[in-house]
Amino acid sequence: MGDHRVRRSSPAAAGPVTGPRTAAEPLPTLLADGLLTERLALAVPEGTRTVVAEYEIQPGHSLPWHYHEGRVVAVVTAGVLTRTLADGSECVTPAGGCIVEPVGPRGVHMAENREPEPLRICALFFLPQGSPLSTRAEPPAGPAGRR
Repeated sequence: MGDHRVRRSSPAAAGPVTGPRTAAEPLPTLLADGLLTERLALAVPEGTRTVVAEYEIQPGHSLPWHYHEGRVVAVVTAGVLTRTLADGSECVTPAGGCIVEPVGPRGVHMAENREPEPLRICALFFLPQGSPLSTRAEPPAGPAGRR
């Protein structure tokens, strides 16, 4: 599984945009192309902080237990993401996959790269003003916290 970043070089390769194009028209950089496998309910109030962030997690490394104060939608752009959720379940998402993170302290989770290549994630955060991207948390009691 290699890096799924693609620079499109021709208008025909850029995708579903229709109609005439000019030579100076910018083409998007496609980071990933996959299917949403979780329900996305997104109602955010006006004034919501919106952040786009890219993470790179090296093989054998992880993001510690944490949670988010708002909705986070992320796409795995390279590698394979393994998340452990508060209930101890694991979710494995390969490159091109999209995830919807749980909101609030009850949605504590961690993310790991168990594969031999770097993991890259592009995340879109919808947060209350003044909230950090994530808040570190203690591992939950029970099977999920015994790593």
